Amino acid sequence: MTFVFDDPRIMRRVLHDLEDLQAGTLDTAEILAKAPLLEDHRLVLGWCHAMKGIVTGHPLLPDGNEVVTSQLIYMNPDIGLARTLSRWYRLGAPRPKRGH
Repeated sequence: MTFVFDDPRIMRRVLHDLEDLQAGTLDTAEILAKAPLLEDHRLVLGWCHAMKGIVTGHPLLPDGNEVVTSQLIYMNPDIGLARTLSRWYRLGAPRPKRGH
């Protein structure tokens, strides 16, 4: 049985973004201006780590839908930015913790 994790072009884009991030050349302001917003977000674990939340501005999904992202690659809540296998997301408010 042959298993292919994902499209090599997608993996190259992710690798390029991570290299730019490490080099300090990633234009986070431009990414934050264009990326879909994920509100009420939280980490979820299925076959991989991903995020779940209410999306706005996604190129393929209707605004207001609760979605589960593709595999989470990078997340920095301090600047409100997350990279999944498919795309960058702006992070809005996280889902409140239970009991709060």
